Amino acid sequence: MKKWKQYDYLICALVFVLVSLIWSQLSNYTWDDDAISRFLNVQDAGKHPKEFLSSWNRPLFVVLFYLPVQLFGRMGVVVTMVLLTAGSGILLYRALKHKGVPHAVVVMVFLLFQTFLFGISRDAMTEPLASFLVCLGIYFLYRKQFGWFALVGGLLPLARPEGVLFLPFWLFPLLQQRMYRYIPLLGAGLAAWGLGLFIYTGQPLALVQEMLSSGEKKNRYGHVGLTHHIGKYVYVLGPVAFFFFLWGYLEHLKKMLADYFIVLQFTVGFLIYVIFAVYMDLGQSGGALRNLITLAPFAAVICVYGFNYWWDMFTVPAVTKKNVRPARPRDRKELWVFVVFILLVAWLSFTNELHLRQTYNPDKKDYTIFKALVVCCLLAVLPVFSKKRKPPYGIAAALLVWQVLFTLYYENPDSHGNQERGGMNDMTAFVGSGPLRQQKVYCNHPWYFWAAGRHPNDTVHTGSISAAGKAAMQPGQLVIWESHYTGENYTNMPVNVFLNDSTFAPVYVIQNREREALAVLFVKLWPQPADNDRFFASLMQAYPKEERLLYFKGVYERDRKKDVAQSIADFTAALALKPAEPDVYLGRGVSWLMLNDRPKACQDLQQAAILGSQQAPQLLKTYCK
Repeated sequence: MKKWKQYDYLICALVFVLVSLIWSQLSNYTWDDDAISRFLNVQDAGKHPKEFLSSWNRPLFVVLFYLPVQLFGRMGVVVTMVLLTAGSGILLYRALKHKGVPHAVVVMVFLLFQTFLFGISRDAMTEPLASFLVCLGIYFLYRKQFGWFALVGGLLPLARPEGVLFLPFWLFPLLQQRMYRYIPLLGAGLAAWGLGLFIYTGQPLALVQEMLSSGEKKNRYGHVGLTHHIGKYVYVLGPVAFFFFLWGYLEHLKKMLADYFIVLQFTVGFLIYVIFAVYMDLGQSGGALRNLITLAPFAAVICVYGFNYWWDMFTVPAVTKKNVRPARPRDRKELWVFVVFILLVAWLSFTNELHLRQTYNPDKKDYTIFKALVVCCLLAVLPVFSKKRKPPYGIAAALLVWQVLFTLYYENPDSHGNQERGGMNDMTAFVGSGPLRQQKVYCNHPWYFWAAGRHPNDTVHTGSISAAGKAAMQPGQLVIWESHYTGENYTNMPVNVFLNDSTFAPVYVIQNREREALAVLFVKLWPQPADNDRFFASLMQAYPKEERLLYFKGVYERDRKKDVAQSIADFTAALALKPAEPDVYLGRGVSWLMLNDRPKACQDLQQAAILGSQQAPQLLKTYCK
């Protein structure tokens, strides 16, 4: 047993790697669309060297992931990121072990299975990379290898630009130990980055401009309140980690200055992200909780502090010298007070639904975190009922397992899926098969390129939607309009820009549960009607049972070709395939109106209204009194 115990940290790292790789194969969903854009940029960096110098890409990320991406594509990102994160845990464990911190191995769980870190550690995101650098820095600091420590600190801004604000904490140990010769290494990363930008642009201040570029325009998310990050940090850590983190942090406050590299740096770093989110437009103003992952190593160490405080309540302190009485064990009443406090905080603050892992929805309740904390508290107090003071090995293991299980549940493989991404997957599958697969597709949504395996710079097969580029689209080319990246936040081209243009015709639609359009496929029509007829005929031949194609063919016949009778035939055929479609009844009702057949029109409009059409009631009021 002792032989295996010395490898327990490696076993924990291996479990993390295996679970992460399995999770990566069970889902195609990334944490954020940023991961897709960054992956595409790294993929293209060989042709466009500017990607190596981009503040948004993070230079260190592009350098580290360039070869894995070129050789293995998406799996290059997954495997490299998972191994880096596993290495973070090993480094942090070895650092705490070297420093003599009791129960250092539990830091593996508190880091690797921190809920948000686990969820993001398979994607092309930069927070886990910054977390790895912090772990590497702690490792070198505790082993007093100050040259390597300074070099790692110098790389931190190349992984996260706000890392510049953390450098004073990396400078102080060098000053304290009089390692002045290593201080220039703290600026080596920025110097290399600045030199690269100067060579590329010819502008001496290009680095300053690059780092501030994200704050040049007002964010579209708005600003959050001062308590935003504090009130939701439990989701970032997970219930057990949060339980021990809060205990360790409160107990360690009086030692904050002495433990400046862990506790004070965490505190200042946390406040930096709060200030960004509340007052500034530097990328954090939407209150994105994932940015706190950069602080994950500090939080994990503080969790170990809290775990050791809890452990000491149930063990008799050892005598360190002869004739010296052992210290009094910690009072177990502290545990009861803390449990009551954390449950009260949980009930008041953690019972609303967290929307998009970012903001609370005050109209919906979600007791998942509260229930998880209740279980955590029950497990934590169980050893109190034992009359003997003995190490609570079983309960400690149960608490750590509970943290892991919660993380695997909350960050399950489909946890980052949503209707928008699912809709884009379905639209991409439709476009990528049948007679459409050779057509050039214009789309702004990163998820299309991710799902289709195409690159935005492949101008033969893809293009971006813009007001300027719309007129240059050629007949037969396709447009995927969606409200997110083609709407007001980006190109400001609402769907009516295409619906009201007679040179475009809708072909297909993906709707959400509320029957709102997630994505609409348009085709640029040919000047000759015969070419358009062949296009729709080829689609109907490929998908004879697809009622949505029949519906849009009917719209084309009526609104573009002006063949109202044929549109009625198409709508009727669509209803034969799927009778309860309000849009089809509405479409056929409008066609009957155009033929001045009021009875049939009103009958269809009435049925459309019954099925939930929003437009039908007004038409009924106007034409069917």
